[in-house]
Order: sequence, then structure tokens, then C-alpha cells
Amino acid sequence: MLTRDIFGKFLIDSRRGILGWMIGVAAVTALYSSFWPSMRETGDAMAAFVEQMPQLAESMGWSDLTSAEGYLGSTVFGLLTPILITIAAIAFGTRAIAGEEEEGALELVLSHPVGRYRVLLQRFAALVVFVALLGLTIWVVLLALSPALDLDIAAGRLAAAALGTALIGLCYGTLALAVGAVTGRRVYAIGGAAVLAVVGYLGNTFALQQDELEWMRFLSPFYYALDPEPLRNGIDPAFTAVLVGIPLVLAGLGLARFARRDVLV
Repeated sequence: MLTRDIFGKFLIDSRRGILGWMIGVAAVTALYSSFWPSMRETGDAMAAFVEQMPQLAESMGWSDLTSAEGYLGSTVFGLLTPILITIAAIAFGTRAIAGEEEEGALELVLSHPVGRYRVLLQRFAALVVFVALLGLTIWVVLLALSPALDLDIAAGRLAAAALGTALIGLCYGTLALAVGAVTGRRVYAIGGAAVLAVVGYLGNTFALQQDELEWMRFLSPFYYALDPEPLRNGIDPAFTAVLVGIPLVLAGLGLARFARRDVLV
């Protein structure tokens, strides 16, 4: 049973954590999207605020708080859910290899007739399902609240924004998984992925204020998810391909090392 379904068993073992993160993401999405009607009523004041500090507003993604797309793009999709999903994905990716290795559980899995390639790939697939569920949660919540909040955003564009947010989490979650696969150490997996996530977010945010730092945006998954403005334009195939390619490359690098190194016992 274990050798046939490493993927399913890992998801079942993680079900409480998955449910908890889904509830948290749903609560944050519902809470901040519910502020939109109040924000719409203060549209003139917010527009005046943006005109007084245009650079700060642009760097923080507040350049348009007078439309539902601009408000959700700067709050729910520009800050809160990407950070929440990134934290969740890093924790999940860390536990997938490094966490279980330090606890001795991975040794038990590998004692069965199952290849390391299979273990890592199925744990990566579980991570994909996890972030997909979190992205689906955002989409379902916004779709359900849309009539009451008068969001007037097409379901396909809400889905595009939720997909981009989930892919940000997948990038950093896979980074944690890969670092864990290479080192076998939880602290390196969490620390490495968390530091690069902070650098990625700040690089995409504050590089807008300095032309010399603009190159940092191109190294950040946040840039590829947010810059196409999916709430207005839908999915950008080229930028989405980058967000899909990053986890695949990271998983491949982790797999190459995990297949050859000694596992901690």
C-alpha cells in the first residue's frame, strides 16, 4: 500500500494542516474582500491620497484603489494571500523531505521497495495539489462573495489571479522541498526558502522606486504573477510558463542530488 500510494498517504497524513490552511486563506480572502464596498465609497479620498504620493502608491500596488480589480489586486492578491500561501507552501515543502528525514519517517518510507525518484516526485505532486487547493479556495470564496460585494469581475479573471497566487506559493514551496532534498536539514529548507521569498517580494515591490534595481523584479515569482494584472487581463501564457517552469527546474535539481546522497538515520 505504501509503495503504491506515497502521494495519497502524504496528503492524508497532512489533511489537518491542509484543512487549516484552507480555512485561514478563506478567512483572509473573505475579510479583506469584504472591505471593498467601504473602499468604493471613499474613492475620491483614496484617489487624492494616491496623487499626493504616486511613487509610494505604485510601489505598494495602491495606484488604483477605486476599482474592484485595483483594490483586490493590491490587497488580497498583491500582499495577503501570496504571503499566506507562500508560508504554507514552504512549511509543506519542508516537511515533504527534510522534515520527515529529521524525524526518521523518511527512512521508513525508503526501507520499502520504492525508488527515491518516486518518493520525491510524489511528494512534489502532493505539494502541487496542496497549493492548488489553496488557490481554489481563494477563487471559490471570491466567486461566492462577488454578487454581494458587487465585484463585477469575470470568473475566469478571478481564476487567473488565484492561479498566479498559487504558483507563487508553488515556486517557494518547491524551493523548500529541493533544499530539503539536497541537504536533509529542515532549517536550511525553511531558512533558504523564506529568505528568498522575502527578497523576491521586496525586490518586486521596491525595485519600482529605483531604476537600477529593476532587474531584481525579473528574478521574483511575484513579478510574473502580479505584473500581467490577471484581474484585468486574464492569464498571461508567457509569464505563467515561467511560474510553472521554476518549480519543475527546482524539483529536478533536488531530485538529482536526493538520488545520490546518504539519508540521515
